[in-house]
Order: sequence, then C-alpha cells, then structure tokens
Amino acid sequence: MEALSAHLGCNIYVMREDLTGFGLGGNKVRKLDFLLGDARQKDTKAVISKKASSFTRNAAVGCKKFDMEAHFVIDGCEEKHNPHSKRFFELHDAHLYYAPAGTDMDNVYTEILAKLQQRVEGKVYEMHPGGSDHIGALGYLRVFQLIAEFTEKTGIHFDFTVHPAGSTGTQVGLIMGQIIANYAVKHIGMSVSQPEPVQVKRVADLCFPTATMLEFDFKEHEDKILIDGSFIGPGYPIPSEESKAAVRLFAQLEGLLLDEIYGGKAAAGLIQYAKTKQFGAGNVLFIHTGGNGGLYYD
Repeated sequence: MEALSAHLGCNIYVMREDLTGFGLGGNKVRKLDFLLGDARQKDTKAVISKKASSFTRNAAVGCKKFDMEAHFVIDGCEEKHNPHSKRFFELHDAHLYYAPAGTDMDNVYTEILAKLQQRVEGKVYEMHPGGSDHIGALGYLRVFQLIAEFTEKTGIHFDFTVHPAGSTGTQVGLIMGQIIANYAVKHIGMSVSQPEPVQVKRVADLCFPTATMLEFDFKEHEDKILIDGSFIGPGYPIPSEESKAAVRLFAQLEGLLLDEIYGGKAAAGLIQYAKTKQFGAGNVLFIHTGGNGGLYYD
C-alpha cells in the first residue's frame, strides 16, 4: 500500500482476505474450507452453531451449496435481529432459533441439537460460532503457506503481520504455519474484545490441540502468541474513535474499506505501531479479514 506506507513511514502490504470469493468472503471462508470438507466426509445431514455472525452467515451459504441443513441458535429476540443479516439467512434456507432475554441460549441449543440428532440419525456436525477449532484453524495454516510462497517468489520477507484477534482461529493457523515453515515473523493480534491476558490464554488453548493434531509439541513456541489489547476501545461490538479514524484513513489513502469493529481496530493498532516506530524498517503485512463494512452489525 504505497500511499499508506508513505504516510506512515514504513513498508505496509495488505492481504485481501475480504475477497476470498465465496458467500460474504473474509477469513471465515478459509475456516469453512476445512470445516465443510470435514462435515461432508462424515456424511453430515445437518450443521448447527450459535450466533448470527460472519461465520454462521458464510456457513449458511456453504451448507446450502452442499445440501446440508443449517441450524443456528441466536442470542436475543427475533425483532432485534439485524434485518440484513436475517434476510441473508433466509436467502439460504437457514433455520433460526432465538433465545430471548431471560432464556439460556445453551439450553435452547442443547434442545435443538437433541431433536436434530434424533431426526437425522446422529449425522449432525457442531461448529464453533467462529469456526475456531483445530479443524478451522487449518484454514490459516494454508494462508501462511501462501504467504511463504509469496516470499519465496518475490524475495519480500514479512517481519510482522497485523490482524484482528477475535475467536482465535486466524492467529492459531498463522502461528502453526509459521512454525512448520520455519519463517521468522511476529503475528500481532489486535484484540477486538478480550483483555490481553484472556486473549493470550484463548489462543494458547487452541494452539495446543492443533499442534497435537499436527504432531508437534507447542510448549516451546508459546512466545509466538502476541496479543495487544490496547485498541479494544469502549468494548465489543462498539467502534472506537481510533478505529473510526483508521477506517477513514485506509479508505481515503488506499480505497480500502474496513469495518470499524474488526479491521478498523486492527488498523488503529497498525497506525499507532507505525507512528511509534515499533516496526522499524521491517515489512508489515496487514491481513484484511473481512467485515463487510459493518453492514450486518446490530
């Protein structure tokens, strides 16, 4: 990104993961590549998950394409469901269940799951609400392979990546890829919701089982988990003044559209790091994980 690099005084590149080309795009599609593949391999008839999110909206698209029922339990009442989000689910024949205030969403989920298990003879696939389990994390292991291939082809080595840190699968996959490729890079996850110690633990909790699946011990790699919780702002899913300013800067200098909750907060962190010279002369890769401009937030 030449204009942004000149403005901030460092070398900034972007990986357009918002343009992954299926459904609404974004990092969730990378996870669904593996999750839907796993579900199909297990002859799944119905998929179930929680929340109305970028992940479940993309999951609805995938389920429809591969002839699997999609069932999602949503916290809150139907009347408060973002109409754009609701229409998107309806377009793909997803089944929605609501857990209004005073109702335990986990109990609703358990009840729906039991009914599905009985009706489709156990061929139900449960998905993490953000696709962030050891299977979903493989999506960003593959992404890091693409990054390493780019470096080999061009000679451009990335010293830092910057990305929004939410449900952890993106960062875990990047770390797994880094370890396997023996690539020296710092993956900086800008937390969008959780304080730094909490987010570090969440990432570690997924790194260990994913590494076990990949047949190596993660213990000696824990120092690769890098989280910055300084840019959460007033909370989730609430924009900060810094994220709003970052969205404006990226749009005006590069024509790059970010949402204010995920991409905007990661961009705010990148801008601050650049201004305070924390990147030095290194090459920085900003991973644009999607967000659809915030269209689907309530």
